[in-house]
Amino acid sequence: MAAPQTGSNIALGTGYMILAALLLALGATSARFAAGGMNVFTLVFWSNLGMFILMGAWVCFRPPAGGIGTKRLPQHLLRSVFTYAALVTYFYALARIPFANAVILQSMGPLFVPILALIVYRRLSDRYVWLGVLISFAGVAMIVRPGEVGISLGDAAAVLAALGGAAAALVIWSLSSTEPPVRQMFYFSFFALLLSAIPLVWIWDWAWILLEWNWAWNWDSAWAWDPPQAAQVIPILCIAAFTIVGQYFYAKAFAAAPGDKVNTWSYMTIVFAAIIGFIAWDEPILAMTALGALLVAGGAHLATRERQSAGQTESTGQTESAGQMESTGQLESGDQTDLAGQRENPAKAEKA
Repeated sequence: MAAPQTGSNIALGTGYMILAALLLALGATSARFAAGGMNVFTLVFWSNLGMFILMGAWVCFRPPAGGIGTKRLPQHLLRSVFTYAALVTYFYALARIPFANAVILQSMGPLFVPILALIVYRRLSDRYVWLGVLISFAGVAMIVRPGEVGISLGDAAAVLAALGGAAAALVIWSLSSTEPPVRQMFYFSFFALLLSAIPLVWIWDWAWILLEWNWAWNWDSAWAWDPPQAAQVIPILCIAAFTIVGQYFYAKAFAAAPGDKVNTWSYMTIVFAAIIGFIAWDEPILAMTALGALLVAGGAHLATRERQSAGQTESTGQTESAGQMESTGQLESGDQTDLAGQRENPAKAEKA
């Protein structure tokens, strides 16, 4: 399978990816405010419901070019499956291993993107991508400062979360070659809502939907489905809004430039999260954190560097060669003119 033909404006793609990273960090911050006492899977469901409502309103008032009809429905579903699977395995890892270890292992996602691009698209990323991703990953490690990473189900789950995120990134890269970002987000919100409803079969108490023998509703159990409290409504809506707009610009980044060149900037989410933690909760920013942030930005910038192709090198060489030949020709012409002048001047002198 050939690599998707997207744009080549790396500067624009970088800007979109940084904006997406900021918005997704704000979405994670909103989740921290909304989580109080609510089951994680229930929180994900309500957030996805908010996303779908917002996207429904979006496509009603500003539909994408060509509408929401698509010929790539399986790819939209696959993107949602990979994303949701990455979320579930990440939550499992958070419950089983130290937080920092889960974050650093889950952050291996951008490392998997060029590997999967080589396997799926037969695209060999240039050395700047590989080196930039490794430098940024080292920066993430300095920010998170994980403990000793072992081999356990929690560690494996975090790595699977990274692999799922990378697979979703490849599907987004492919979709961005034909599907507008708004259409992508509409189907993502729809399938994410359906997938997030599956765990509720085991989490919620469904007794409230059963009728008592006297055919009366069991109202005492009616609230076992864990609705959000009044104080959680606004944070949940913020999660939905920040996530949907962040994913929108994430898709825009893949449409503007090759995915393996700009995806490393997604590490900026961790940098922004550290800054937000300092502002909102007075979490300290250590010298190691600042140095890690510099490595993240420096590595991401290096990954976006474009290598000079053989055609460009040959063209440059031909231009330089032509310039040298032209310059040499001018010098030789000048020398011949000078010699002719010298021969003419003595003749004129003799006549005088």
